[in-house]
Amino acid sequence: MTQRSMTTPVDPAPLRAALRPPPNAQRRRLVVTALILAALFLAALWNTNFTPWNVFGRLDSIRDLLERLVPPNFTDWRRYVQAVVETLWMVTAGTAIAVVIAIPLAVCAARNTTTGPVAYNIARFVITLTRAIPSLVLALLFVRAIGVGPTAGVLAMGFSSVGMIGKFFADRIEEIDEGIVEASRATGATRLQTFVAAVLPQVASNWISLGLYRFDINLRNAVILGFVGAGGIGFELQRVLGQMVYTRVLAIALIIFVLVLLVEQLSAIARTAILGSSAPARHNPFSVRARLMSTRAPVSTSTHATSALTIPVRPARRGGPIRAGWGPDRLTRWILGWSALALILTSFLMLRLGPDEIGVALREIGPYLLGMFPPDFLTNLAPHLSLMLETLSMALAAATLGLILALPVGIIAAKNATFHPVAARLSRLLTLVVRGIPDLMLAILLVVAVGLGPLAGVLALTIGAIGFTGKLIADAIEDTDLSRTTEALDAVGARWLQRTVTSTIPTAFPAIIGAGLFTFDVFVRSATIMGVVGAGGIGLALDASIRGRQLDQTLALIIMILLTVYATERLSVWLRKQVL
Repeated sequence: MTQRSMTTPVDPAPLRAALRPPPNAQRRRLVVTALILAALFLAALWNTNFTPWNVFGRLDSIRDLLERLVPPNFTDWRRYVQAVVETLWMVTAGTAIAVVIAIPLAVCAARNTTTGPVAYNIARFVITLTRAIPSLVLALLFVRAIGVGPTAGVLAMGFSSVGMIGKFFADRIEEIDEGIVEASRATGATRLQTFVAAVLPQVASNWISLGLYRFDINLRNAVILGFVGAGGIGFELQRVLGQMVYTRVLAIALIIFVLVLLVEQLSAIARTAILGSSAPARHNPFSVRARLMSTRAPVSTSTHATSALTIPVRPARRGGPIRAGWGPDRLTRWILGWSALALILTSFLMLRLGPDEIGVALREIGPYLLGMFPPDFLTNLAPHLSLMLETLSMALAAATLGLILALPVGIIAAKNATFHPVAARLSRLLTLVVRGIPDLMLAILLVVAVGLGPLAGVLALTIGAIGFTGKLIADAIEDTDLSRTTEALDAVGARWLQRTVTSTIPTAFPAIIGAGLFTFDVFVRSATIMGVVGAGGIGLALDASIRGRQLDQTLALIIMILLTVYATERLSVWLRKQVL
């Protein structure tokens, strides 16, 4: 009798259990956090009326607006050119004021140069305060206090820029080489001499680069400050909108678009001349690219904070001193430096804004600000809390929708993840074009198309995220090493989509989430001012309180905005640590 061989079936359950990853507390936290965020996102969409029937039901209104916008009417082009020039002078003067104020604040706010704990805490408080208040809010206050005109816009830009510039200036000071500072102190140098001889040379190029970045930001802000009466091209935009001459609205919008892109490119050229074309991305602390890089790997202070200035040394004669030579790089920086100083002085002259005029304006603002105390939180508390919740809903909905739309744009724009170089260049161009349109200007047009309310604000921020978040994702992916996994997948014949899903997104996932969280931080600040133009959020109540001179409620609303911005920033930092 032939015995038949029988094979015992293998139970796959133990094998699956062995392959299953061990329980991980961090993974469970991430899953729970993702579910909570998904629920909050759906609630935010509902709270802002961002539903499919609302969005698609207003497509006809958007199409009607586009038909009324074309063709652009440049009849008053001379007036527009004058307004553009005034805007540039305002941005130059405002940025210069911010830098001058930020330098002593940064010295006091840096642990290695501060004069004591009292000065340190005061400087940090001022920096935090000025960072949290949007420039448009300050412009509204200054316009009411000193009247319509560019002076209010310059002061608003100056004070609102102090926080960002001061924070990053202080961060750079804390990263300098302390050996040079100690050597200077050992020679008996005073605090001022040590700063000039040992600290300033190490941070000079970075500070200049930061000033140029803030100039770009202030240009976008200045375009909108004029909408509330603070001068510049925004004032012309407000005028033609009031007249409902939409062909001229498009003309001004195109001028603003070209102006923003042109200044951004010129600023990039100037930064390259100062830092060099090989300067790392982390020299730009205003970008998430630098922040994501700094969270992935520690950075030595010698490479991070050292100035990029390289001055050739001319050989000295016997017994003579060593002198710095004049190379092409030094000559270029010298010309740029003196040209910048001339432009700054010219801006104050053209705006007729001298020390006396600034002093008079500040004296007029003082009593106005004192009239805001004490803050009134109780009057209209429920409506204000509802509007603040609407503001957070706008930021969350727009940041999430923007991340979804920006993800494919960013992947295609990254040179090491795209399917074709031409597609990468086109995607980069798309992000550049979208970033050239200020969010608030887009919100103004969408309010005309879809009506008052948070829907216009969410649409404007979502469109803006395609350029903002898309660029950040592209930069983050380009900073990620995908070469090994790409070669392995190409060897087995994987297509671009398969490579993207199995390699690009998982490898760059922490950086992508970090970009999304930073977008949410930015959008919380942006959403607080959308209501000024009728696009929903707490800005509606803030504008009404300022126009109605209910200053005690204005201060209460500003404090609510400060607390909300600080709380969301802390939450975002915690979430970023969980992911990164």
